[in-house]
Amino acid sequence: MKDKSSGIIYKRSTDNTVRGAFFLILLIFFSYSCRRKQQLLSAESGISVSVNQKTGGYAIQSKSTDWTFKGSIGKQLSNVKTSNGQDSIGSYRQISFQWKSDNHYVGSIRRYNDKPIVVFSLTTPNKVDQIKTIFPSFHTFPKSMYHYSFGDKAASPPKFRLTQTSTPWLFFNQQKQAYIISPASDFMVSKMTGDGDTVINSGLNSQLKNLPVNFTHKTILVMGDGIQKTWAVWGNALMKMYGKKRSGNESDPILKYYGYWTDNGAAYYYNYIRSKGYGGTLRAVRKQYKKEGITMGYMQLDSWWYEKSIYNISGKPTAGHKNRNFPAKGEWNRYGGLLTYRADRYVFPHGLKSFHQSVGVPLVVHNRYIALRSPYRNEYKITGYAAVDPRFWNDIASFIKSAGVVVYEQDWLNVIYNHTPRMASKLSVGNAFTDNMAKAFKTQGIDMQYCMATPRYFMQGVKYNNLTTIRVSGDRLEPTKWRHFIYTSQLGYNLGIWPWSDVFMSHETGNMIISVLSAGAVGTGDALGKEYKTNIMRAGRKDGVLVKPDAALLPMDIDYINDARHADKPMLAFTYTKQNNIRTNYVFAFAPNNSKDKLISFQLSTLGMKGKVVVYDPLSGAMKEMNANDTFTDIMSDTTNIIEKTSTTGGSISYRYTYYIIAPITSVGVSFLGDEGKIVATGRQRIPELSFSQNKLQVQVVFAKGESSVKLHGYYDKPFRTDKGILRLDPENKMFTLIVSVPEKNMKVTVNFTPI
Repeated sequence: MKDKSSGIIYKRSTDNTVRGAFFLILLIFFSYSCRRKQQLLSAESGISVSVNQKTGGYAIQSKSTDWTFKGSIGKQLSNVKTSNGQDSIGSYRQISFQWKSDNHYVGSIRRYNDKPIVVFSLTTPNKVDQIKTIFPSFHTFPKSMYHYSFGDKAASPPKFRLTQTSTPWLFFNQQKQAYIISPASDFMVSKMTGDGDTVINSGLNSQLKNLPVNFTHKTILVMGDGIQKTWAVWGNALMKMYGKKRSGNESDPILKYYGYWTDNGAAYYYNYIRSKGYGGTLRAVRKQYKKEGITMGYMQLDSWWYEKSIYNISGKPTAGHKNRNFPAKGEWNRYGGLLTYRADRYVFPHGLKSFHQSVGVPLVVHNRYIALRSPYRNEYKITGYAAVDPRFWNDIASFIKSAGVVVYEQDWLNVIYNHTPRMASKLSVGNAFTDNMAKAFKTQGIDMQYCMATPRYFMQGVKYNNLTTIRVSGDRLEPTKWRHFIYTSQLGYNLGIWPWSDVFMSHETGNMIISVLSAGAVGTGDALGKEYKTNIMRAGRKDGVLVKPDAALLPMDIDYINDARHADKPMLAFTYTKQNNIRTNYVFAFAPNNSKDKLISFQLSTLGMKGKVVVYDPLSGAMKEMNANDTFTDIMSDTTNIIEKTSTTGGSISYRYTYYIIAPITSVGVSFLGDEGKIVATGRQRIPELSFSQNKLQVQVVFAKGESSVKLHGYYDKPFRTDKGILRLDPENKMFTLIVSVPEKNMKVTVNFTPI
């Protein structure tokens, strides 16, 4: 080419053409790659998501833990889209896609922006006979982790292995890093499968059929540092998803007051004083409590009060005579299914309402499965052993409301599910059973308690705000069940349901301590005149109000690790109270007497403590001042701990136990240990307000009717004064007591502690 103005001849360059072609190819490749692979980059949560359109592969990566989860649908995906949104859990980014295999499916992976949570959804746009696809199904995931789940049995026993049922699966390591994967919907028909080593599947029962248009099943994956913290994130997410709000631990009589129980293990379970009759026996117990100055907040009536069949769950006539020390008069002394939900005339001749009026306290009533020969089968829709007809539940709820019932206890839940095949194979059956039950009792203002629940019922319970309590161990609390009780309390509490320990006798100090520390229901079943007032009064105030911690008694992270490693160490469980800027911790420790290692050891900082603290053992009176960064140690010795025995099949096993109160030493120089006479000495039912500033510790004390004074106590490391009460100092042990009297005009008094 020649420039006419200069006469210079230029040679045409091909550089621009080559460069342009290169960028065009790169653009085409990049465009194809973007269509082939969609990504949600890491957000504040540190989690990123990617989906491969061509292969159907999907991956979840956690930046904070350096974990990767991978799976594949095994089909090419279509209509791959990303979107933003906000739901009850929080703001999120989502990838959705479609594919065809045995059915047409729509899948989505939702990653939350500021929480380590991922929710997977599998939708069938059309009505389908059966779902054979499993999503998510992970073949790559963090390995060499410990496994944990809950057994598919009554009261959901803890298992350090993976149970193939509708349950959360927990994976954790010795660094206390953890992840949980579980169903997030359709709990009654969900199923976790796989071995946790090569594959993790979250899906549905294989027998589930006839799914409706736009059926959507969800799975939740949560990751975190700290086992307890990960459980809390998992549970809070599910509660937000279903609008569940954990009730306050005083929300109904069963949670607020000390109660009397007649269930299995109690003195008057299918038993009574012959000369008094059943109703007369229970009225005598109520009268005895009044005489002793013990307030009974409610009374539980177990399965003995209503009419039952002689046929057992298998249809055999072997349940005709429960207690052979009593005649087989009426239909109360049987052990089959429910015939009619009315008081047997032999037990309460004038009916349930009349008994309630005569005993003078609110009632908690039990129910079981519906007998094959129950007349209800001709009146209502009953599937297997489950009532699915809303009319049944409406009638039951209306009847017991009129009879003074405040809590309905549904028992035998595992048996109902296992003997009702359509619960596992039809989506609507399980939901109709539990939904209609909850709705009917909610309408009548009645709360519920689940008993003998498998994990699916625990998770189903996240749907119902009036399910306030749940049994988390077997019948009759005893030390051999403490471990089960504490571990399964984790499942109930994190799903917004308070744990119930079941009945025990009031002289059993260890059972009383662990039950009160659970922050759930507390009740005993002593025979007439056998009640132990001293222990009962340690549980609550004179008006029967329980003095409790703010949260359930849960395992420490180290418990999971020790039990996964089969370490023979004492179990530790913790709870707390928190008023304003003061948190007081409670740690319960126990071990079988034949345990080789009796060393109690835990880091105070893991309980949220900072600065200087005091660790106090109320059972021995031992006290230790420590820094929160230190590790507390103690030995379960013969002289400092109490031994309690429990009967087992093989004889008896001795257990050692104790508990500690851990309180901060405030800037005033005082560590406040609360009401000296209560197990939970700083419970807000006694100490509603507690706070400190640079120059003042302020304590508010509330009294019950009939109480004249309260004895407070604590530790001090420098001189102080109080503006109320009778203060006594023990300089040698650095302990103090303060007796405060009830004021004339109201039932509260505020005490100020100030330095001298």
